[in-house]
This record gives sequence, C-alpha cells and structure tokens, in this order.
Amino acid sequence: MKPRIMKIKKLSVINLFIGFLLSLFFISCEKSDSTDDTDTSEQTIPEPFVVIGPMDPISNIPYSEIPNREYIIELDRWDIPNNRTEPIKTTDNINAAITWAVEEGYGIIRLPAGEYLIGKYGNGAYQAGIELASNMAFLLDKDAIIEMDSNDKWNSCAITITNQQNVLISGGTVKGDRETHIYVPRPSDGSDAHDEGHCICVQTRSENITIENMVLKDGTGDGIFLIAQDTNLDSQVKNINIFHNNIDNNRRQGISVVGARDVLIEDNEIHHTNGTSPQHGIDIESYPYKTNNVTIRSNYLHDNVGQILNFDGIDTIIENNYIEQGDDLDRHIDAPIISRNKSNVIFRNNFLSLRTESRSSNWNGVTFYAFENISPENINTKLHEYSNNTFINCGIFLQNHQNALIKDNDFDFGHIAMKNMNDVQILDNNITHDNICWPFRFQNVKGIASGNTYNGNPAIGLELNEDIAFTGACQ
Repeated sequence: MKPRIMKIKKLSVINLFIGFLLSLFFISCEKSDSTDDTDTSEQTIPEPFVVIGPMDPISNIPYSEIPNREYIIELDRWDIPNNRTEPIKTTDNINAAITWAVEEGYGIIRLPAGEYLIGKYGNGAYQAGIELASNMAFLLDKDAIIEMDSNDKWNSCAITITNQQNVLISGGTVKGDRETHIYVPRPSDGSDAHDEGHCICVQTRSENITIENMVLKDGTGDGIFLIAQDTNLDSQVKNINIFHNNIDNNRRQGISVVGARDVLIEDNEIHHTNGTSPQHGIDIESYPYKTNNVTIRSNYLHDNVGQILNFDGIDTIIENNYIEQGDDLDRHIDAPIISRNKSNVIFRNNFLSLRTESRSSNWNGVTFYAFENISPENINTKLHEYSNNTFINCGIFLQNHQNALIKDNDFDFGHIAMKNMNDVQILDNNITHDNICWPFRFQNVKGIASGNTYNGNPAIGLELNEDIAFTGACQ
C-alpha cells in the first residue's frame, strides 16, 4: 500500500507574527543573567535518562490474537542478503517470507542479525519498503539493521502498517536515507524539502499497534508517522503504544500524529530532530483529520528544534517528562511546548529548561496561541491545566483563550504571562527572579489569583477579577 502524501503545515509565518506580538508584550523588562535557587522539595521532579540502543526485542507479546508459533526467517531459503546489498531483492524477499509465515499460521516472526538494505519503486513519489500484516510480531535481532536505500522520492516508509490490527514491532534498528538522499526539486513548486521519508508508518484504521525497544533514526521525515488517511473518523489509527525507543536525528519530527485516537508515548528518548520544519520531537497536527486522547508520559526530549507541538489534539496529557534544550541546540525557533486554539492539554509534573532565548518566543517554555477575533467554533473551551511543573529559565505565556488553570508550579527565573484571557486560575505558584517586572505580566485578563509567591514572599498586585479585565505587571 502506498501512503497518501500528507504535508504537515509549516509555522514559520505564524512564528514570526507571534514573535512580534511577544516582543511588544515583553519589551518593558529585560531578563537578567543571574539566577536564584528554587525549592522543589514538594514535587517529584522527572530525571533525564538515555535509551541505549540497539536493543533486544521484548519477550512478552501484548496481543492475544498473535499466534504463539514462531518462525525465524531463513535467509538462505528466501535468498535475502544481509550484507547491505541488493535492496530490491531484499525488500521483495523479506515481504515474501513474512507473507508465507503469516499464511502458515506463524505469529512471531524473527529477523536475524545483519544489515538489510531495502527500498523499491512504489510510484513516482513513493519508495516502498517492508509491509506488515495483522496478528503478527515482527522481532528484529538486536544486531539487525533495516536501512532505506538512497533514493530521490519525496515519500518513503521503511516499515509500513496499513489497515492492520494487533501488530508488534520490536528490537534492532530502522534507518532512513537522510545522509545519502537525493533531494530533487519538486516540479510543481521547486521545493526540495522531501520531508515524508519515515522509518515506521502506521496508517488507515490500523489498531492495536506497539512499537518498542527500537532505534529509529536518520529519516528524511519522521521516526514514526501515524496518519488517518481520510476524513472519516473511523479511519483514525487507534490504540497505539510507542514504548522505550531511541528516536534520533530525523529531519522533520521524531513522532508525527496526524489523525489518531488513544495513543500512549512513554519512556522514549527523542532527540536531535532537525532539518526541515516543523522539527519537533512530537507533533500532533491532524488537519483535516482528528486526534484525541494522546498521552505523552515519562519521555526524555532534548536537542530538538521544537519539543512538543499540540496543534489540534483533544484531551492531550503531557506528564512526567524531562524536557531540556540540551547542549547541542543553539536555540529553539519557538517555545519548546506549543498548543493552538483547537487543542486542549493537561501539562503536569514535567521538568522544562532553556539555556537560550528562542528566536520568536522570548523566554517562554510553554505557549498557547490563538489569534484575536477567531470564530467560536475554532476555539476549544475545555480546561487547559499546567500544574506541578518545574520551569528553569522559562515560563508560560497564554493568549486569546479561556479556561486555564496554572497551579503549584515552581519557576526558577521564570514567569506567568497572559494576554486577552478569561476564566483563568493562577494558584500557589512560586517564582524566583531578580527583575520585579518579569514574573507576572497580564494584559486584559479575567480570573482569580491566590497563594502565589515571588522570591519567597507573597506576590502582590495580582488583582485579578472574574468580571473586570486586569492589566498589570511588576511587584
């Protein structure tokens, strides 16, 4: 099956406009270079970790529908090279072996150690790879590498799951052709972004899929690409588990979610995403599809140009993650955590730090953007919650929205800023900063504030009212 070409919208123009707004909003106070210590003893702060790969596949099969019969692909029988040669033969013969094994009733299919160069003509825009079937576990030996051969196609999937159920992929390494790809300009517009070359694609009504203990790297697009394929809600991919993977050096995204339901992204190290926009560790950007119930939990995200973009995900939970700019990234383009007007998010018990100011979002670590005068049907009025987080050298900025709770956060050299917001609750937050004008900044904001502190003392001047808009700054 050939995946439909799906272009995730680039936000460069939006970023520039928002950056201009933020520069106006923050212009009266400049950030100092000194820092204060923040007491976070009452919070359980996430810690960074490294997912060291390659890894063995998992031994526990998560779906009872997968038969217990096991087959190790016989390389000689199927004439499969494992010395990084003959990609067309390798692709065809691995697929033939998988098809035969499934038809014979095998559920656990193992790929031995070796370097498998794959890739064959799919169509004028797509380079095809390995295709998996329902009710199977595809287990790569720790020392097995599946690598997409160099090509000049805009789209490719090294491994594809299309309209299948109950599939496990685990172990080994899947690589894209980032370093050797031929970036031929597209005839229609001259673009050579080639941002749709993915390590693993899960698409079109696929359900009950687990990707675990893998290294996914060097894609011209994403490490993992989840996509619905048509506007019918039933086409969403569902019940997707992405556990304990090392997702590294992909050009567009670590993980893209483009029309999915009930997704759990947990215990992954997602890092060094760079090359072509948007360049986030995780991007939920579903238009024209829908995404709901994505949980991003206990991951380590670092050195991505952007960390998490929730453009339109409904009921997204981001919790217990360690998120840092890292040592290799000069600066973020925008805030590392972004939500937009159609989304809502619970952001809790995360650690988030910046080393340098972003290019278009000042020292904001978390932002929610909605443009002024946006139509009501394009606003998600569900609660946005930001609670029990630790912010280092960054803060929160919310704009043109409503129904937000900011509670029990610790900000070391951080801030809470809002513009054109209704129904906000700002409760029991602790901010340290050496500039009295920086910690709390409000323009046309309605809501309540209590229990907040600035440099260990009760914050003063936060005269928020549920009925009368408040504008003010400085302690």
